[in-house]
Amino acid sequence: MPGFIDSHFHIGKSFYGREAHRYDYRQPEWDPPGLAERYQRRYRSAMADYELRYENIIPIVKQWAWKEAYTVEDVARRIGEALTLGLGNGVVACRMFIDVDSFAGLTELKGALEAKRRFGGLMQLQICAFPQEGLDADPQTATLMNNAMELGADVVGGLPWIEWTDDLCKRHADFCFELAERFDAPLHFLCDDAKSAMARSLEYVASKTIQTGRYGRVASSHNGALSTYPDAHALKVMNLVRNAEMSISCNSQVNLLGALTRVHEMVDLGINVSIGQDDVDNFYYPFGREDPLEWAWSMAHAGGFAYPRGIEQVFDMITVNGARTLGLERYGLEAGCRADLVVLDCSHPRDAIQYQVDRLHVITNGRRVAGTKRERWVAGAQT
Repeated sequence: MPGFIDSHFHIGKSFYGREAHRYDYRQPEWDPPGLAERYQRRYRSAMADYELRYENIIPIVKQWAWKEAYTVEDVARRIGEALTLGLGNGVVACRMFIDVDSFAGLTELKGALEAKRRFGGLMQLQICAFPQEGLDADPQTATLMNNAMELGADVVGGLPWIEWTDDLCKRHADFCFELAERFDAPLHFLCDDAKSAMARSLEYVASKTIQTGRYGRVASSHNGALSTYPDAHALKVMNLVRNAEMSISCNSQVNLLGALTRVHEMVDLGINVSIGQDDVDNFYYPFGREDPLEWAWSMAHAGGFAYPRGIEQVFDMITVNGARTLGLERYGLEAGCRADLVVLDCSHPRDAIQYQVDRLHVITNGRRVAGTKRERWVAGAQT
C-alpha cells in the first residue's frame, strides 16, 4: 500500500496520562496544590466547558500547569516516542498540531522543531501552530502565533468555535486567514467539536476560503456539530465545503466519545475526507497507538463503511486522501514517486482491518525504516 498518513495529531501533549500517573494506581496522580488560586483570574475559553460535559477530560487548570512545566527536551522526547509508534505502524507522514499559547509559550513548538530535526529523515512532518486556548481568552496567543510561523511552523492552525461569541469566532478565523496570507501557508482549523447546532464556525471558514480564493489549501477537523444540524442546512454547509475544495479530517475513534460528523454524506458528495489519530494518552483521551488500521476499523463501523466499496473508501482516508490534505507531492506507488509505502501481511484491505495485521516492511523515500512480524503460539487441537 502507499504509506499511511496522519492528517491530525495533537502529538505534543502525548503521554500525559502515563507521566502524570493518571491510570497507574500504584502511584499518586500528579496533582499540584493551589491551582484554582494560581489561575483565579485567568480567563477560560469554551474548552473549559469540556470539563462539564465529559468525565474523561483533565481539568483545564491542570492542563495549564502541565504545559507551563514543559521543556524542549521533554516535548521532543514524547513526540519522538509517538512518531516511533507511528513509523512501526506504517505512518510515513504526519501533521503535528502544536499548542502555541501563554501557557506553553513557544516551548512545545521548539520541542516539535527538534523532533522534526531528529525524525525528518525518516518521515514527512508538518508542524501546525495551534491556538489551543483561543485568541480573546488568551490575548498573548496572537503574537505567539506570528512568532511560531517565523520560527518555522508549516501550517496555521485555528480553533474558532471555542471563542465566547459568534463575532469572536469570526474574528479568530479572520486572524488565521490573514496570518496564513502573510506566510503563504496552508490552514487547518478545528471546527465545532460539540453536539450543538449552535456551533457554526465551519460554514464561516468555508465561505472565507471561497472569498479569499484559498481553494485546496484549507482543512477542518472534527466538525461534529454538523451531525446535529437540520438536514437541509447540513447539506448547504457541506456544499460550501465542497465548493471551497476543503479537506475534512475526522478522528472517528476519538470523536465517538463526543460528536462524529456526517462522514458518509461528505464522501458521497466528493469531499476529501481523511482520518488522523487526534490524541494519544493526553488531556482528552486515554488510549491511542498511532495506528491507522485501528482508525480504519473504527471508521468502518462508526461511519457505516463495512461493505466492499466502503472498505476501499476507508483505506483511501488513511492514504491518498490524507496525502491530499497535507498537500504531499510525489505520493503513491507510481514510477517517480518517493517510494513511501507499507507492506501488509495480508492480501486484501478487509483482512488488514479485520486482523489488524503486521506491517512487514515500512519504507520511506526508498529505504526500509521499520517492520513488524509477531509470533503467536496456540496449543494444537486433538485429532
